[in-house]
Amino acid sequence: MKRSTLGLLLLQGAFVLSWSSGYIGAKLGTQGSGAFNLLFWRFLLVSLCLGAFLNVRLLKVTWAQIRHYAIIGCLSQFLYLSCLYVAIQNGLPPGIAAIIAALQPLMTAALSTGSATERSGGWQWVGLMVSFAGVAIVIAGQYSNGGEEVGLAMYGLPLVAALGLTLATLYERRSQQSKQAGLLMPLFIQSLLTLIGFTGAVLYTDTLSIPYNADVLVSIVWLTVFSTFAAYLSLWRLLRVMTATRVAALVYLEPPVTLVWAALMFGDEIHVSTYAGIAVVIAGLLLLRLKRPTVACTT
Repeated sequence: MKRSTLGLLLLQGAFVLSWSSGYIGAKLGTQGSGAFNLLFWRFLLVSLCLGAFLNVRLLKVTWAQIRHYAIIGCLSQFLYLSCLYVAIQNGLPPGIAAIIAALQPLMTAALSTGSATERSGGWQWVGLMVSFAGVAIVIAGQYSNGGEEVGLAMYGLPLVAALGLTLATLYERRSQQSKQAGLLMPLFIQSLLTLIGFTGAVLYTDTLSIPYNADVLVSIVWLTVFSTFAAYLSLWRLLRVMTATRVAALVYLEPPVTLVWAALMFGDEIHVSTYAGIAVVIAGLLLLRLKRPTVACTT
């Protein structure tokens, strides 16, 4: 195997593992701390690390950038993570949350209406509906096997999270912001503004506390190093060597990886209905990727 091929495979593996680690870290941390408290300390650490690294470059930030990344951060970090962490804190298994949230690329593809090449066709909408049916099978199976203790609302939160990330993606695509901003500066602005949001959340819910629990401390470092820095750096590197469509396809590896990881680490049970639901979601993905025939123009 060529070194370049091996390097790409390792990078793809790092991408899938680092993004899957967020669900595992969420369960590990919320078992001993509130969701908003965990997220507050995570983004405080992320903001401090990025701020120290960027230092004087922060003086070049413009108000236009702040407004732009405030919208993206609110949707893709504050709303997205709040929904996922609250659901996992209230008993939703990380693997099930990952399956539901993995609808985000499908939702983005179906709702894209910008150019003729990205506009959704009939097969794309059919694919999205089939994938929703697959997620419904997963939820129904989980609910009937003791998952009713979680409450249906918790199953809906990852769907709201996926919608928030979808809206952030569509907004970013239509943005006129410079593509030369790099990775770290936008991540810092989003993280700092997200930290402000979680500061308000922990104060409003009166859940702010200094973490002493070992699992919570490990989770904060885990979520900072792997689920933030490693995840975004691997994404950034992959987008330099692969198309966005191929990178998005890797998202569908996160649910099975998270399911197995949670089963090994927390003893979460994987039901037959979960496998069936994943198969239906994959069928929807294949339908979504069908290309519409090109109609030739005649004069």
